[in-house]
Amino acid sequence: MEKNMISINKKMAEKVKTVEIKGDIIVPDTKPDIVNIINTNSNPYIYKEECSDGKYRFDGNVDTHIIYLSENGETKCIGTTLDFMDFIEDTNIKTQMSTKYRMEIVSVETKILNERKISVAIQLQICFNFFECNEIEYLDDLGSLSGVEKLQETVDLNTMIAANTIKSSLKEDISIDETDAIADILKSDISVTNMENKMSYHKVLSKADVNIKILYMTESAKVGTVEATVPIMNFIDMEKVTDEDTCDTSYKVRNMLFKINTKEMKSISCQIDFEVSCEVYQRKTIELVQDMYGLEKNISFNQKTIEVQTGMEVTKEIVNISQSILVEDIRSIYDVDCRANITNKTPMGNSCNYEGELCADIYFDTGNNLGVKNAKIPFMVKLDCMTDDIEINFVKKHFKLNNEDVICDIDLEVKPNAANYKTIRIIEDVEEEECEDESDYAMVVYFVKDGDTIWNIARDFKVTMASIIQNNNLQDNTKINVGEKLYIMK
Repeated sequence: MEKNMISINKKMAEKVKTVEIKGDIIVPDTKPDIVNIINTNSNPYIYKEECSDGKYRFDGNVDTHIIYLSENGETKCIGTTLDFMDFIEDTNIKTQMSTKYRMEIVSVETKILNERKISVAIQLQICFNFFECNEIEYLDDLGSLSGVEKLQETVDLNTMIAANTIKSSLKEDISIDETDAIADILKSDISVTNMENKMSYHKVLSKADVNIKILYMTESAKVGTVEATVPIMNFIDMEKVTDEDTCDTSYKVRNMLFKINTKEMKSISCQIDFEVSCEVYQRKTIELVQDMYGLEKNISFNQKTIEVQTGMEVTKEIVNISQSILVEDIRSIYDVDCRANITNKTPMGNSCNYEGELCADIYFDTGNNLGVKNAKIPFMVKLDCMTDDIEINFVKKHFKLNNEDVICDIDLEVKPNAANYKTIRIIEDVEEEECEDESDYAMVVYFVKDGDTIWNIARDFKVTMASIIQNNNLQDNTKINVGEKLYIMK
């Protein structure tokens, strides 16, 4: 019997953490008193992670902009950063593990305590996955064993070749086309798209586009938006990498800073720090023995289950949301901030119905001031799995103004992250011994019970599956019915 080795990025734990972030914000002396809060927008990110045996700690920031109506009727904004720290305890977490996570803002609540003080409460939901690179030994050749029936499964998986993490920074000055100076940054958004990897011996060239969009207000109370797409490129040292391998690169935001340039007040300085993680895989198809038994001898074996990343494409569902939202006194649309969350799930056999909520904040011109309309649109999607780790991406976002109606046409891509992983069984070692009891029957009549399979019946009686199928003229070798009579020949 020969043993083979595979190197896999084994998923050790999956956790969903809800984080509550609260803080009181004092209005700066340079700002007027608050009369009413128009809207609050936030950008969360984790800037530090630390894994130790049994515990994972994470530290993060939430960059927040509070847009409010002042006592003199002007629109103003306060920018602040709220920090948070939390941890997860789990015996499966080990030092030096790698992590992947997704953050969703569940709710943002602001309350005026007095004309110079605001209370902010933000709820984040973070889905964490913890990974460890393991060398797995398994049996795939049982040539030295005779008279053995095997149940095999063909598995497509990604075997780990190399992994590395680097730090990367983007710095850019974004100018505006206005005659007067910028007074406030009202909202900032970033996204990383068009990720591309090129591999050569010992290196990976990672390219991506960082999309930046900023909503601002000038000294003359004019609201505007500015967008920029900034390319980012990194060389990542990786051993044993060739252009035939598969590469998976992720960008984690570690810091964000948007600041008005004080000299000319006509541009915004942007600095974004990333942690770029790269994993290189080789796609491999292997045959794994899932079960076995001896026809003449007793077979015993040790087996363990592991969760591995497969080379399969993830099943995705596209949800279209077409909705008209009434916005009174709207003159034009400045920007629409969208986020989508799963709010409930209902199991349906092997599938699950997921209920979600699309939250759209419409920033618009009232003719006299900035207005924000908060709208919530429910949606539902059915997936062939049941997991809390659901990723939602915006494929299309289109908004059109028709009188006082904002026509929304949105496509959401909904996919389960768990679909990337599969639980497989690995046989580590096998022993055989002589049978002590010899049955003297020639034929047994067996009535199929609930949960029976042809394999299980053949294993219990130490005969081959082929003999059961042939002796009973079975047309479908995977289907038998409860109560069906089978003839078992020795």
